[in-house]
Amino acid sequence: MALPSSGSLSLNQIHIEAGGSSGTLCSLNDADIRGIINKSANTLNAFSEYRGQSAETLLTSAGNINGQPQRKEISVSSFISSGETFRIPSNMWVWSDNTSVAALTIDIPCTVINDGKIIGKGGNGGWGFASPLNGSAGGPAINVTSSGVTITNSSGAYIAGGGGGGGSYSDYSNPSDAHAGGGGGAGGGVGGRGRINQGFWQQGQGGALNAEGTDGGNGGNANNPVDNGGGAGGAGGGHQYGGGGGGRILPGVGGGGGNSAGNGGSAGNAGVSGGPYVYSVAGGGGGWGAAGGTGGARFAGGAGGAAIQGTSRTLNNSGTIYGST
Repeated sequence: MALPSSGSLSLNQIHIEAGGSSGTLCSLNDADIRGIINKSANTLNAFSEYRGQSAETLLTSAGNINGQPQRKEISVSSFISSGETFRIPSNMWVWSDNTSVAALTIDIPCTVINDGKIIGKGGNGGWGFASPLNGSAGGPAINVTSSGVTITNSSGAYIAGGGGGGGSYSDYSNPSDAHAGGGGGAGGGVGGRGRINQGFWQQGQGGALNAEGTDGGNGGNANNPVDNGGGAGGAGGGHQYGGGGGGRILPGVGGGGGNSAGNGGSAGNAGVSGGPYVYSVAGGGGGWGAAGGTGGARFAGGAGGAAIQGTSRTLNNSGTIYGST
């Protein structure tokens, strides 16, 4: 919190802002206290210079996507130095569009306070009668690569791993059979394509920030049921259809599928698995941090992404976390 800009101000308040303990010995020449106003050693400074100052660095937006202030795939060391405090404001999304890269990498000893939303990338659904047949795993929200890290997830804030993609339905013994695509996982996972008689049908695309994924289907024929994108996990494809795309809504609900397809998982819940043969049912995409459903009792859904992975750290949580920590 920032120091008061008016009224009384004590050295003890300044010391606490710098990370010191209340009532302990300190001086204005201490390095941590000087660091608040970026003063070098033995340089004159005055109480008045500390008014309204904060030891925290507040993350600013790199521009809006779908009206949402955001930063994509960032490292803490790009914004603060070792031992400092980094705060993500309540209206901010920190996100990833790559299951192999965390939304936030914490690569120095520091304190991170999350008041906003940190989300991993959703895994893609498996394709009907084409590789990959299994759903892919969701990606992590936070990757910690340094020791000495404390993470505070505030009330109302979210840390969410991406959902796993749903497995496809595919019958290699019969190329002319109906082959259905799995649903995309929460966090923008793409639905898998369906296929019948050598023709591939459309797949649902992942949602933008704070938006649902798009529907899968059979090439846009409005007379046939489609497999809905979700705010979290997208629905698996039914019969020959493509899977719905995973959304990026928190907490979000899963998409529903036509032709008895596996529904997408809501936040924290796995995608529904499809049955073995009836309607060639694929698995739904997993909700935030959860696995995708199995397709046709045969092709596996992808694992849910971790909320926080990597080096041991201290976690204080008053908000909502989806995925392993």
